[in-house]
Amino acid sequence: MKYPKGISKGPSGWRISLGPGGSVFRKRFKPETPYSDVESALSKARQKIPAGTEEPTEGFDADVTRYLTDHFTGRAGYAERKRHLGLWVDMLGKETVRSTLTRDDIARTLNQWRANGLAPDTCNKRRTALLALYHALDGKGASNPVREVKKFRPPDPLPRGLAYTLIEKAIKKLPKCKTQARLRVLAYTGMRPGQLMRLTEDDWDVKGRMLTIPGTGKGRGTKPYVIPLSKHGHDALKTFDRMDAWGVFTWAPMARMWKAAAKSAGLPSWATPKDLRHAFGTKLYQVTGDLKAVKELMGHASIKMTERYTLAAVSEQKQKAMKAFEAAGH
Repeated sequence: MKYPKGISKGPSGWRISLGPGGSVFRKRFKPETPYSDVESALSKARQKIPAGTEEPTEGFDADVTRYLTDHFTGRAGYAERKRHLGLWVDMLGKETVRSTLTRDDIARTLNQWRANGLAPDTCNKRRTALLALYHALDGKGASNPVREVKKFRPPDPLPRGLAYTLIEKAIKKLPKCKTQARLRVLAYTGMRPGQLMRLTEDDWDVKGRMLTIPGTGKGRGTKPYVIPLSKHGHDALKTFDRMDAWGVFTWAPMARMWKAAAKSAGLPSWATPKDLRHAFGTKLYQVTGDLKAVKELMGHASIKMTERYTLAAVSEQKQKAMKAFEAAGH
């Protein structure tokens, strides 16, 4: 049902809002309040306010459209950001005036999603999408109820190291194509898929066997960084170049092809192309035990992030200890 201008309904109940951002008149009603009572209250409010002071207000749906059009069109992640904000519109109401939303409205919606089984990380992404909308439309210094809602604490990370024998087995299950070449580069350089999309031929020093990996804006962000290439990494890039796999590619087909190949090769069901980066970091730490070196080769902004890649690594000291235990007859 489409309500008349000035009336909206969200998780916390009915709202009456007159004037820009509800600056002239605003009032809330419980969800169980009959619509006729709300409509009557709106009519009375309009009779009391001075003529000419009630100005048209934009609903939340219009805010989302304006944000996506003016501030996010053409940017990576547009489809995901549009989907997340669309879900906020569904929950809060198309005609809801954004300035009337409170911290409790936003927290209640996020908690509802979490209670319905949505992962903490996904809830946090939806929070980020709404936070970005407020920042873009109102400025970072403006009042922002999203900022007052804390993020969900993600679960403790699980070991996600994959053996390279299994990785190679899965990659070889694929036909010789650009996807196969890209996956092999990911496996032997540890870069993110988004970085691979931005990689150019100028980033590859063929003679010096070095690679400049583009930085990322994710999290705290990182600058471009240089890594020396292993023989496998260098060979992977040769095939990548020969297949002309440079440039942007679509993530979904790659993920589907990898999933089928990984299943056929006997990899865990959770393994995705992103886990090739985990495998790279895990193996680096396993053979070096040098957390700082792994941080530099992974391009992490913080060593705390690097520590997550050590969870699946079995250090040489642990292996020696267990061998000594076995030699002692246990």
